[in-house]
Amino acid sequence: MKKALYYIFVGILFLAGVGLFSLFNQGVLDFNQPYARNLPQRLGDHNPVVAFQNVSIIPMDSERLLEGQTLIVRNGVIEQIGPSSEIAIPAGALVVDGTGKYLIPGLVDMHVHVVNENELLLFAAHGVTSVRNLWGGLNGTDHLGWRAKIKAGEMFGPTLYTSGPIMEGPPKTVPWMQVYEDPESAAAAVAKQIEQGYDFIKVYDYISLPVYEAVIETARAQGIMVVGHTPKKVGLERVLSSGQVTIEHISGFIDADAGEYAVPEGELPKYAQMAATASVYVCPTIAVYQMYIPNEDLHRLEERPEMAYISPGTKFMWKYITRPGSMGNVTYQGDYPARINEMFMNTTRILHEHGVKFILGTDTDNPYLVPGTSLLDELDYLVAAGFSPYEALETGTRNAAEAMGKSAEFGTVEAGKRADLILLEDNPLDDVSNIQNRDGVMVRGRWLTDVQLQSMLDGLVGSYKPNLGERLWPLLLIGAAVYLILRKSA
Repeated sequence: MKKALYYIFVGILFLAGVGLFSLFNQGVLDFNQPYARNLPQRLGDHNPVVAFQNVSIIPMDSERLLEGQTLIVRNGVIEQIGPSSEIAIPAGALVVDGTGKYLIPGLVDMHVHVVNENELLLFAAHGVTSVRNLWGGLNGTDHLGWRAKIKAGEMFGPTLYTSGPIMEGPPKTVPWMQVYEDPESAAAAVAKQIEQGYDFIKVYDYISLPVYEAVIETARAQGIMVVGHTPKKVGLERVLSSGQVTIEHISGFIDADAGEYAVPEGELPKYAQMAATASVYVCPTIAVYQMYIPNEDLHRLEERPEMAYISPGTKFMWKYITRPGSMGNVTYQGDYPARINEMFMNTTRILHEHGVKFILGTDTDNPYLVPGTSLLDELDYLVAAGFSPYEALETGTRNAAEAMGKSAEFGTVEAGKRADLILLEDNPLDDVSNIQNRDGVMVRGRWLTDVQLQSMLDGLVGSYKPNLGERLWPLLLIGAAVYLILRKSA
């Protein structure tokens, strides 16, 4: 019996070593700290004065192009804009030649769930200079701490705005969501989130009408925005009249889980007019529903070039755990992917035609939504739904700032605003896909060329390779197992 147990133990030791060796070498297991964590130290100091000279500016305050301009940035703020013949370049400034190039505001992803520091790099490297995180504390992430560190320059990434933990009712959609069943506890939770310093309150699918009313009233009294889904027990009409600032995923118009319209399709124009009158902002997140493609077509998502920036461990989670779980939350039938895509495009088009205000968002980090690149995909979806390139860009710049009450800080290229900028090789007003032809990105006054950004991305990909320790210690387990077998046999 003892001999049998001995060999079982040795066998387990051997298999553990082989398994860990395989997982580490594939990158599925990774004990390295996030690559982006030390980026501020690697980047070092930067010139606080930057001059973009002889550039065409798309200010995004209206559909116009200002040619032959010079823009001066000082200490992270746009200091001066004017014709190049009239603007003197400050002594010691870093001069960026903008001849033949186009300068636009940095983009904002208005619906993210960021839980990994490397995601912050991916956003910034693709021109996303601000993000609105809509689940504070998800997976134990200290979003309030991140927000402070980013602002202080101790973390690299886009400016972070964040809601508190999601407020849900029974039956909760995700097991670790907090459920509120009475108005008193909900009001207390809103007050606590405000005290903690969150930027928004987010409501979800199943909170009751009395709880919703308590959230709205408490938030209004204390001057904080309510954003989120259209709760099923509250209904679209009440949400539109409540003062809720944003509606995510076009919920209330569409029930994506059921794969059907939440209001009669023929009445979409009526509800669109109500939404326009209410001045609510709609964040469609069309990109997230692309993951519902049939399994046999999944390789099309896996083979996209930007997937190289995603860690092997995350890819494993997406394919075998997260995506199957998401698929289980919807009434999935064979025609679901085509049906849900048609519903989102149709509803987006109708809402847009009736003057509803839109904001740009993705629902990253759901499976196969690569931070940064997925927002550029979302721009393409909006254009396909009938937006002009300018209107699509407006959702991720000017409208985004307005929806967060931050128009005085960013969203357009104006003196006095935060220096979040993208320098492009081609005019995005001609073709919105030109947003991908970047010459560089400025994040809060730090200028990073496309060459620098690509080097950072290459470093990120390289960080996914196992280090020497990760390679060796599984081999030690294998070696120990072999030794014990040989010793027993001797």
